[in-house]
Amino acid sequence: MERLRAMKTPFLLLFLIFMALSCFREQPTQIDGALTLTLYVKFEDRFLNSIPVTIKTYDYNSISFGGVTDSCGAVFFEDIPWAEYLTTIKSTAIVASVLDSNAMDTVTVIASTLITPTETSINENIIIDTIYTIASGAQPGLKINELYTVKVSVICDQFIELYNSSEDTVYLDGMLFVRIYIMLEWPSSIFQFPGEPLIGREYPVPPGAFVVVAKDAMDHTNIPNFPLPESVDLSHADWEFKNSMDYGDYDNPDVPNLDNIEVGCRTDFGIGLSTDVILITDGSDVNYLDGIAIESVIDGVEYATSSTHIKDIEKEVDRGFGGIGLTKWSGQSLERVAVGFDSNNSTVDFVIIDHPTPGYQHE
Repeated sequence: MERLRAMKTPFLLLFLIFMALSCFREQPTQIDGALTLTLYVKFEDRFLNSIPVTIKTYDYNSISFGGVTDSCGAVFFEDIPWAEYLTTIKSTAIVASVLDSNAMDTVTVIASTLITPTETSINENIIIDTIYTIASGAQPGLKINELYTVKVSVICDQFIELYNSSEDTVYLDGMLFVRIYIMLEWPSSIFQFPGEPLIGREYPVPPGAFVVVAKDAMDHTNIPNFPLPESVDLSHADWEFKNSMDYGDYDNPDVPNLDNIEVGCRTDFGIGLSTDVILITDGSDVNYLDGIAIESVIDGVEYATSSTHIKDIEKEVDRGFGGIGLTKWSGQSLERVAVGFDSNNSTVDFVIIDHPTPGYQHE
């Protein structure tokens, strides 16, 4: 009996160890098959060379691999685990300028794509795919969707329309509207939404929602003694620019205000008729005396009526400019070709429409 008990004890101990290990088993670390992955990296109509590419899988305790695209825009990963991979790219690239066929631009391109073998394999162990990058700043989020600038008269019926193109709620708390004179170092009008920048949650913009910010939130089609039926009714705008230092600035008591934060400024928010740069920033940089930090820019649009316009903003903010052909006092408006569409290049992102459409997209 004693001998039998002695034989059982090691088996019992081994069984308990096996059970314990099975309860705390980690994901496999050994390669499950050998996979060959070829990725081509493209921006607009060009394959990009010298672009760092990182792929990462969580199927094998978070393994990652890195590579750089060759002269054909391809990067190769050989004998890697057969798994689902998250591909990430963020790099600068030299691409052809949209404004000058003989010039080149430096653009920050980004991409984040999931590569699933069962969906992209040409056979069991080989994947060839193309990763389409976009310019940094072109990803979904809060966008300047329409700029009504040229007016129909000397009255201030201008407005800026925002649109939330993301799937998440965006909060306007503490954000800034900034007019740029020359480059980010020269802001000229700085008006701020109420609330705490970055952390405030008082002023939500749901996904797919428009926000109309009027220079003067009044019905410009029915001004006493000066009716302009061809103008626009902004009495129901979502927000209004109001400089508390300008006692003559119109203020609709039913529309909340963005107020001026620029010391010494006593005028309403400036919007140029024929050319300007308008930014929306996250409000993290309010020290405008040394310019506006590019990291704080959420979206920026440059427009000009003339094709010979010399750019007034860094190409990292807007590679081109829209508005060529806009006519002063015509009542025309500048709107994205499709709601929220953004390639970070206003030359192709915007079209001129015959009449403004505050709060909705033209058809």
